[in-house]
Amino acid sequence: MASEADVHEVPTRRETIKGGGTILGGGLLAGCTGENGDSTPADRTGTPTETESRTPYEVTIEPAGSHTFEDVPETYASIPGAWMDIAMGFGIQPTAVAAFDRLPLKYYDALPGVKFDADAVRTLGESAESQYDKEVFYDVDADVHLMDPRMLKKYSGWEDEDLAEIESKVGPIMGSLIRFPFDGREPYYTLYEAFEKTAQLFQRQAQYEAWVDLKEAFYTDVESRVPVSGEEAPTVAAFNFGFDPESGKFFAANLNAKRNDTRSFRTLGVNNAFEGEEYVPFKPIGYEQLLEVDPDYIGMIGYLSYIDDEQFQGIVETAQNHETLSQLSAVENGNFVRTGGQYMGPIIDLFSTEALAKQLYPEEFGEWLGSIDEVPADEQLFDRQRVADIVNGNL
Repeated sequence: MASEADVHEVPTRRETIKGGGTILGGGLLAGCTGENGDSTPADRTGTPTETESRTPYEVTIEPAGSHTFEDVPETYASIPGAWMDIAMGFGIQPTAVAAFDRLPLKYYDALPGVKFDADAVRTLGESAESQYDKEVFYDVDADVHLMDPRMLKKYSGWEDEDLAEIESKVGPIMGSLIRFPFDGREPYYTLYEAFEKTAQLFQRQAQYEAWVDLKEAFYTDVESRVPVSGEEAPTVAAFNFGFDPESGKFFAANLNAKRNDTRSFRTLGVNNAFEGEEYVPFKPIGYEQLLEVDPDYIGMIGYLSYIDDEQFQGIVETAQNHETLSQLSAVENGNFVRTGGQYMGPIIDLFSTEALAKQLYPEEFGEWLGSIDEVPADEQLFDRQRVADIVNGNL
């Protein structure tokens, strides 16, 4: 009979996801070794041992840092940002999200054969940016948390020790805000840099490379067909956090800053109405500053995702009937456009760019009918079936 010292507990999958020295230092064995050192018949057949089949790998995502994975994560939780759409690019839906309000699931419905089972997804709070209870994180028990630790602290009110507790007892926090600059610092990554990090995390490099090929072909086609450039391109005044004509308070977005939520505008080569350091997130401008720039178009970041065309047209009508805003060239001409916004990963990026191209240049790209579902098949700028195939791993 073996003594207690001879008994080795096999680590659980949860322990191997967390990483650490349990497997590497413990010499986990898949077969028994006889006194003469020969392996069991199972080893001699060439079947990989558990140690051989599991190769630890390290992923670094700033500002969270580095983590070594012993097993590939199978489940994740997310909060508002691009990371759910990034993971959905590999066909991996979340175990939990912050909340379903504003979560733009319609993009997945628009791809043939792509499924999102909302009934199987838990919520971490009552609204997207509400305070979260640590006990919910324990209950969800995700392998990894695709969320920027800074944003998790902001939304939850937690301290660093709370984050450390979740990482130690549940799973690592591996995300990064790419939406726009935060606390005076630019995002660490572009969309496709973050996408590549996620491919490393979930070990989906082949799917990522297929995405890169599709994206580059799509961008090349769209950019080559834009009918104007340089000074001839229209000027767009784009706004975050909604656009309420009656409020007198507008959150201007510098399109050329390093930020993910304005990438569709950059792809289409428009001119930026809000150049300069003064145009930063969370710092509003008023009617006078908007009248000074008098843009050709008003861009509503996120409104392609959050509202339908009827609601959008209601905002346009309110602006056109407003005593001050009606003086703007964009308002007078009915030049309002909307894009994907906060949740924009690789899937939403395609739809957002297509929608903006049609809103700006219908003569070249086809008329925008108000919804991603209403684009005629012969006027679609990217192949929905090919995207669905990549998402589903049919490469």
